[in-house]
Amino acid sequence: MASSKPAVRHPSHNHPLRGHKAQAEEEIICSGCDLDLIGAAFKCTKSECDYFLHKSCFELPRENRHKSHPEHPLTLLYSPTYESSAFACDACGEYGSGFSYNCSICKYDVHVGCVSMPETVERQGYAHLLTLLYRSPYQNGLFFNCDECHDNVPDNLWSYYCKKCDYGTHLHSCAVEEEPKRGGGGSGNTSRNSGGRSSAASDLSAMLKAQREMERMQIELDMAMQSAKIAKKSRKHMLKMI
Repeated sequence: MASSKPAVRHPSHNHPLRGHKAQAEEEIICSGCDLDLIGAAFKCTKSECDYFLHKSCFELPRENRHKSHPEHPLTLLYSPTYESSAFACDACGEYGSGFSYNCSICKYDVHVGCVSMPETVERQGYAHLLTLLYRSPYQNGLFFNCDECHDNVPDNLWSYYCKKCDYGTHLHSCAVEEEPKRGGGGSGNTSRNSGGRSSAASDLSAMLKAQREMERMQIELDMAMQSAKIAKKSRKHMLKMI
């Protein structure tokens, strides 16, 4: 029996989409933000096509003027424009291959989920509200370490911070938690709250790191060969002068 829900179009996908209420046991990943999808959503009308979007991802505005990048508006991209088909988020530092907000002038990229992070949050076990910062709270070269995981937070990444107590954390909570069992009926925000994304994003991160390392090694090899050529020419020149 055909669904009575009307089909709609979205510029990110070639096929029509139809409203869908995603259940936890379906274990769906949103094709836009790459996060777990539970609740109001849209799915492709083609049975063979595994394309889903959160309702919130479906409704994202094409342009976003964000405090983190006041110089230029950010444009919604449905896929990265870089050769690697991925981007590194300038908010959280993680890689992504789905929707993003981008400034093509500055090569500035932010996950759509990071753009929507609130200006203040609560952290479990901490009394005060933490305020969203778009750069390190420290100046003069001091290192900022997350008070949850104790890892360094790079100066250019976003964080949450309490100035009164000098207490801060990564943008996304990195509190140590037991890995949830699949199908256990956990919250739809599990992957976000534990500070991780899908396993596909982890694989992509490892691949890009390996690619960067290979590029670095190639550059060093090219520089060494160039230095050898210059030295050889210099020796020939010196011999001619003798």
